[in-house]
Parts: sequence; C-alpha cells; structure tokens
Amino acid sequence: MHIFTTQSLVFFLLSLISHNALTSTESPIKKSSIVDKVHSIISKQEEDKPGIAVLLRKDNKVILKVSKGLANKNTHLTIGPSTGFRIGSISKSFNALAIMKLVEQERLSLEDEVTEFVEGLPLGWKGITIQHLLSHRVYISNDFFSDSNLEIANQSTNEDLIKFVSSNNITVKALAFDKAMYCNSCFVLLAEVIKEASESSFSDYLNQNIFAPANMKNTYIVEKGVSIKPNDALNYALTESFLGINQFTTGAMAQVSSIEDLNNFIIALKAEKIVSQETLNLITKVHSDAGDDGTFGLGWMIGWGDKPFFSHGGSLDGYQSELFFYPKYDIEVAILTNGGDSTYELQSQIMRAILTHYH
Repeated sequence: MHIFTTQSLVFFLLSLISHNALTSTESPIKKSSIVDKVHSIISKQEEDKPGIAVLLRKDNKVILKVSKGLANKNTHLTIGPSTGFRIGSISKSFNALAIMKLVEQERLSLEDEVTEFVEGLPLGWKGITIQHLLSHRVYISNDFFSDSNLEIANQSTNEDLIKFVSSNNITVKALAFDKAMYCNSCFVLLAEVIKEASESSFSDYLNQNIFAPANMKNTYIVEKGVSIKPNDALNYALTESFLGINQFTTGAMAQVSSIEDLNNFIIALKAEKIVSQETLNLITKVHSDAGDDGTFGLGWMIGWGDKPFFSHGGSLDGYQSELFFYPKYDIEVAILTNGGDSTYELQSQIMRAILTHYH
C-alpha cells in the first residue's frame, strides 16, 4: 500500500460487476441475504488482528453496524462503533463541505483565486481558483506526497507544503475538464483557504460547522500537537506512524472518525444540517474527468447515469476506508479498517457484495 493515495475501489468494482453481469451465469445474491453475506465476509476477520468496522444503511435505516478485530494490539483494545480511525482521503470530502459552507456564508466564491487567501504563493499560482483545487484540476510538477518525498513529508505542516509548492523548481498550471489529476496538495491549500476566510483554525471551523451539527463526538483533526486518542485505532493496531513517518498537514488526510460518527454524518448531510440540498447537488455533479482515476465532483468521486453515486475512499498505509452514497437505491456504506492489505481485501469483498446486490 502507498502512503498517500486515493482509491478507485468503487469505480473498479462497478466496472468489474458490469463485465461479470455480461459474462457470468452465476445467480445474483438474494436481496434477503445481504446482511448475512456481509456477516459471512466479516467472519473471516480474526479477533486478535487489526480489524474493521462496517455500516450499511438502506431507506434511512441502519440495517447493519458491526465491528471486529483490534484497535490496539498493545492493550488488546477491540474495535467498537465509537472507535476512531484515520479516514485518509475521505478527509477531502469534509474539507470540500467546509469550503461550500463558506460559499453559502458568502465568505468566498468558487471563482476566487487561491492567491487571495494563501500568502507566499508565487505568480505561477495566479489564475488557480478554489474550484480548480476542489475538482483536482491543478498540475503540480513535483508531488509533495510522493513516496520519493517521504523525508520531506516527515513532521511536515501546511506551512512546509506551501514553501515546497512555492519553489522556483515547481511548475503549476490549471487543467482542462478532461485532464484532471488527483491532487493531495490542493486540499492542503484549501485548508489554508478555510483558515483565512473563516478567521479561525481549520479544525475549529470544521468542529463548529460540520462535526458539531452532525453530532460527530469522536471526530477530530490530527495536526501538530494533536495525537491519536488512546481509545482510537492505531495503524496496523501498533503505531501512529505511516511507513515510519509522522506528518501533520491538514485538509487532505488528517481526519479521525468512527463508524458511529459517519452514521450521524450521513443523517445530518441528508437532512441539510451541513449544507443545503442545492449545494450538495452542486458538489456531487461531475466537475472534472481524470480518465481511469474516475470523475470528480467538488471533493467527491462521482458515478454515472441517473442519480449517480458519490463516494470517496481513503488510504493511509494500514488504514483503508470507504464512504459511499447511492441515492438511486437510497443506500449508504461506511467501512473503516486498520490492517493494511488483509482488511482491505475484506473491505473490497464487502463493497462488491453490496454493489452487486443493489446495482
């Protein structure tokens, strides 16, 4: 697993399912068996290994909420509904909602340039708008979060990233709709936009405008001076570090949430307690196309067709996660894991079972 990658799990599984629908003669999963099917997959999880938490909602009701495995091997702490996990790049979706909340509050607009809010960016960043950042339509010639830059990322903050992308050696340009490239750095810059536009810290703004309204009591931002809480899930149930480093940038991957909090978030989002339905419709329509990496809204990955799904995955070394909405079938899924490849395999099997069942 790479340290700072996105996931196209849903896109991959849907394409695989579509192919199998044309080529397979196997009977589909019976609708009455989906909860049993997911339980059967989770039964493969060992009690004494890093584990998994799963939420499945249908027609505004929780039909499955289950967890298994260890949050912390050192203390033999088991995973429960309130156990926090690093959710990786799903953090971007919350960042995007915070930006859109500021748009609703008329503190900024999508057409504003990032240089209006982030001091120190050179002239090459002129013309790069908030919307470019949100929809991954920015090319940066050297990725701060690449595996080759791990030493730079170690102990880094947003200020370190700004210095890095402001270097004379970095080329930056806005991209066309169909040339999008997944951009972690863009969302770190958006965290700085939120800080400037709201006149508060990034974490305070999210606490006040997203986490509190959604009753997300176990959710917080890991940043300089803030560590994983004692009862939350460690990476591989052993450590707070990723590939041996710690980094403290916010906006792209710094959020910790529990499966219970994500359930509360889903309820609040659908009830317009975070942003209006009009704003959510704007967020979840296609704003860019990254080819094999999928199509993007504003901080979300977007599906195809009538009432398409919107989702995001997260990957931080051993932490793997998925947050998935399918309005067409009125289903929502959240999966959080901390066991690397082994629990990611269970996550993939669960998503495939659910998508096959309802798609």
